Amino acid sequence: MELILNGVQNSQAETNRDSIMPAASQGLNEIELHPISLAFQDGLENTFHQGYLLNSLRTVRFSLVAGIILYGLFGILDALLVPDMKTTLWIIRFAIVCPFLLSVIAFSYFPVFKRYFQFSMAAAMMVSGSGILVMIAILPPPVNQTYYAGLILVLIWGYTFTRVRFVWAASAGWILVAFYEVVAIRVAESPLPVLLNNSFFFISSNLVGMFACYFIERYTRRDFFLAFKLEHEQEKVKLVNRRLEKVVAKRTAQLLEKNKELSEEIEERKRAEKGRAELESKFQEAQKMEAIGRLAGGIAHDFNNLLMGIQGNISLMLLKTKAEHPFFEKLKNTEQYVIRGSELTKQLLGFARRGKYQVHATNLNSLITESARLFGRTNKEVEIHLQMDSNVWVVNIDRGQIEQVLLNLFMNAWQAMPGGGDLIIRTENIVVDESRVKGRDAKPGNYVRASVVDNGIGMDQKTMKKIFDPFFTTKEMGRGTGMGLASAYGIIQNHGGFFEVESTVGKGSTLYFYLPASNDVVAPEEETKPEKLLKGNETILLVDDEVMIADVASEMLESLGYSVKLASNGQEAVEVYAMEGEKVDLVILDLIMPGMSGNKTFDMLKQMNPEVKVLLSSGYSLSEEANGLIKRGSRGFIQKPYNINDLSMKVREVLQA
Repeated sequence: MELILNGVQNSQAETNRDSIMPAASQGLNEIELHPISLAFQDGLENTFHQGYLLNSLRTVRFSLVAGIILYGLFGILDALLVPDMKTTLWIIRFAIVCPFLLSVIAFSYFPVFKRYFQFSMAAAMMVSGSGILVMIAILPPPVNQTYYAGLILVLIWGYTFTRVRFVWAASAGWILVAFYEVVAIRVAESPLPVLLNNSFFFISSNLVGMFACYFIERYTRRDFFLAFKLEHEQEKVKLVNRRLEKVVAKRTAQLLEKNKELSEEIEERKRAEKGRAELESKFQEAQKMEAIGRLAGGIAHDFNNLLMGIQGNISLMLLKTKAEHPFFEKLKNTEQYVIRGSELTKQLLGFARRGKYQVHATNLNSLITESARLFGRTNKEVEIHLQMDSNVWVVNIDRGQIEQVLLNLFMNAWQAMPGGGDLIIRTENIVVDESRVKGRDAKPGNYVRASVVDNGIGMDQKTMKKIFDPFFTTKEMGRGTGMGLASAYGIIQNHGGFFEVESTVGKGSTLYFYLPASNDVVAPEEETKPEKLLKGNETILLVDDEVMIADVASEMLESLGYSVKLASNGQEAVEVYAMEGEKVDLVILDLIMPGMSGNKTFDMLKQMNPEVKVLLSSGYSLSEEANGLIKRGSRGFIQKPYNINDLSMKVREVLQA
């Protein structure tokens, strides 16, 4: 069997190899077998044989014991049909064939058996069949004409129960067919009608046995191949985790050093200009968060690209794996791990302020009430009090991200009250003037202020200055990542708002967040649509500079029925579209590319065809740049990592728009 892993030798993939994760395996669902021998043509064949032998020994011994018992039981027919020749027939059965099968069983306990495994089982099939042929040759007609049925049983037994490989079993089967024809014509001199009838059934049985043996071995090899590739991919995930831990540790050290430098600079400016201490502190904090945010956003973007490669390959494997397959559940579990990884990148992107997802006009009271109700179900020791302004202004927010902010604030308050306590949540309208937003990335105007108040252990001034720093936590090891409040900080800033904190040690804390008010009307909640795989036959130009993403995304699109053309950068995309634009129904365009950016590429495609359909894609979330392109004519946006269901629905949505 020939195994093809597309792109492993591709020089361009070697050049663009990711620094964290090796290039994802290609063609996980492709397996080519030699059409006759069903053999692998590389080192995988030896591995398969070792496992095949170990998994077959018990079955082989059982089948040989069963063959001995059945072969012996049919001696009863010898006594009934030809009592005068039973001694001769029993010598063949009990002195030759059965001892030979017993010797094969004994031989199977020796280490050398693995070298002669297939030969021994084919020989057992040949000896058993030859014993029947000798009986047919020496028995008088018409009794000998019925013994061919024993040969059919030998074929069934040999092809399906003895674990003989197709090549060996088929060879032994056709040798027995040839010997039968010689014996039936030359020795037994069977009448022509009987010869034709028996030959028809015997040859048909041999062909059926061949097909059964062929597909048994084929599916056995396929299962082995899937298990081998799954183990290989799991090792890759472990390697990714180890490399990522090193990268995070290195980047964390850089962040700590940067924090130290910035803290020293802030303290120096405070001593130099006491009157401007508060403003300087806010300004430097914003600069620090911006620098750290860029670093966190870059890590999240690269990690999303890695997750995209893993998620895509898992989606492709699931397409070829039935629910009852023993590895189906493991693949689904791996997919859940990818989802958990993408949740971490959402927190990093939230802190990095790299875009929103879906923004809607929302009544903050209803969102807080629902979030508090869900939180209260699992935290009975905390008594929640809602103090809402019934006339609170509307805000334009991403509901999912603000729910994440609320959950992080609730969890922070709950952990500050280890023995239980009161959690008070308030909303109110407030007008913010210029003095309040000095040093902040916010504008004066109308805001909705939400307050989360606890009566827990509180914080000192030193801790309050660090609570929004990424990876800073006062919890013991294993109780948190330190990204909760940092993520909340980035999300609120990304919505044009800001945080304020008040706390007293031993009395509790209050965290305020401000969101700009809006004049929009509250939008109704969208109904969740069930996921389904939507297919098509259009031509799609896929533009992405990451080789592993381009490969796995193109394979997913092809599995959905689309024709795919690839471009590894913006310049190549423009050239491909210039030559074959009339055939292209949709362009899936990566926003972040070296050289010609996604923004510039989009503009050039629009100049060539104002009606071009473009679906934007990025490891970042929906940013101002992406929103700008959507306003200028892009048809939609999909964030990495996406699975094949998300891709199928988004592509059909854009194509049918």
